[in-house]
Amino acid sequence: MNVKNIGVTVQRRAYKQELHRSLGLWENISLVVSAVTPATGAFIIAPVLFTLTGTGAPLTFVIAAVMGLALAFCWAELGCAYPIAGGDYTFVARILGRPAGFVSLILSGPIQAVLIPAVVALGIGQYVGVIVNVNTNILAAVIILLGAAVAILGVRLSAIAVGVLLAIELLSVVFVGALGLFHIQRPIGTLFHPLITNANGTTQSLTIGALVAGIAVASFAYNGFQGALLYSEETTGSRRNVARSVFIALGVAVACEVLPVAMAILASPSLADLSASPNPWQYFLTSMGGDTFNTIISLGIAVAVLNAVVALMPFFARILYSSGRDMAWPAPLSKALASVHPQWGTPWISTIVVGVAGAILVLFTDVATLSTCVGAVLCVEFILVAASAIVSRLRDKTTDRPYRMPLWPAAPVLAIVMSVVVLTQQTSSDLFIAGAIVAASLAYYLIYLRPRRHTHMLMLDPVRPTTPPGPQHKEAGENAKEPL
Repeated sequence: MNVKNIGVTVQRRAYKQELHRSLGLWENISLVVSAVTPATGAFIIAPVLFTLTGTGAPLTFVIAAVMGLALAFCWAELGCAYPIAGGDYTFVARILGRPAGFVSLILSGPIQAVLIPAVVALGIGQYVGVIVNVNTNILAAVIILLGAAVAILGVRLSAIAVGVLLAIELLSVVFVGALGLFHIQRPIGTLFHPLITNANGTTQSLTIGALVAGIAVASFAYNGFQGALLYSEETTGSRRNVARSVFIALGVAVACEVLPVAMAILASPSLADLSASPNPWQYFLTSMGGDTFNTIISLGIAVAVLNAVVALMPFFARILYSSGRDMAWPAPLSKALASVHPQWGTPWISTIVVGVAGAILVLFTDVATLSTCVGAVLCVEFILVAASAIVSRLRDKTTDRPYRMPLWPAAPVLAIVMSVVVLTQQTSSDLFIAGAIVAASLAYYLIYLRPRRHTHMLMLDPVRPTTPPGPQHKEAGENAKEPL
């Protein structure tokens, strides 16, 4: 797409189809599930939750899943109505206005594009370290750059690669869960009376405030199931496939994160040692089968986490690509981010930006710090998404909605209430960071974008295929002939 020629006269035109439309439903799902990174939630985020909520970690995951389901209804409906590669900001801007849309762009794009792959990549070091002594930060940087290279070579190649690695990832999660299932030594009621071990070794009941604060971190573990929206311009078939992918990805994430964590609590020899351990999973695996067993399983976990990084690169690159296509930045930067590789059909410069920025960040930070910060940012984004689902139905009554959520507006209202409650329990530093990001985003919009509103932050119509889909792209039932 020639972004130089975008102006007032073409704002009603559709985006040009430049990304290769080559993904089937299940290839889309494999990318999305890998971007959700079930192994990351179970093996990297859960240890953070063990520290914050003790044995309340599974309960925290369950409550976060309720909020995730409420948001899934919002994303499913809005993603089908606005099938555009940029994800959240593309419908937030069209529904709540461009200022809110730009805030959403910053939160779901550059901020998460740097922070989330960094968290995932940093987590791999503790498992590789079982075999060889490595610098975790340097290893994480190399993994991020490797993931970016795979993403540049093509979205279909990425889908195939993550599909293979996803099988290993899910097997690792299932195996660890089954291991705990066969060694249960506590009643299931233990999960509903959460305890936390303090730094001095004493155990006490988990407070409601601490439990609610942990929901933000647990929500981060699920984040990514809305990724079907980002691949909507590359997926064949009915637009309802976007909704299907969202719900399937969330279901897999919940199952793969709640069950292993619950089994670890019910089977660990000592709950105090599990919560206090620098690496709870290595404590659990070693106590179950010894050092050799821990080494073998840790390798499987490391491969699973590698898969997550490979999947996240194209995920976030498409947000930056869409932002460049919409001229959200100065023209030279927008043109670069909107560049599509002539051979591989991928947003290669946007992918490089995501990879290099993440690689630099991981050299100077740690998992726990990033996890809590991302949680606060996500809650703000959740409020924007849910608010869009409410306003869209009230105002845009003629919008084509291939999928309509049941019991509207129950889901978006619940999502907003839960997000606000969770935000009230976050640390002042994390709230300050989230607030500063929102303020800076609005300032950029008011100072730079608003005066250029006729040539920048463009909102064109969704992409349509240039030729009708073939028989292999059709579905039986409702919307069988409808192109994505």
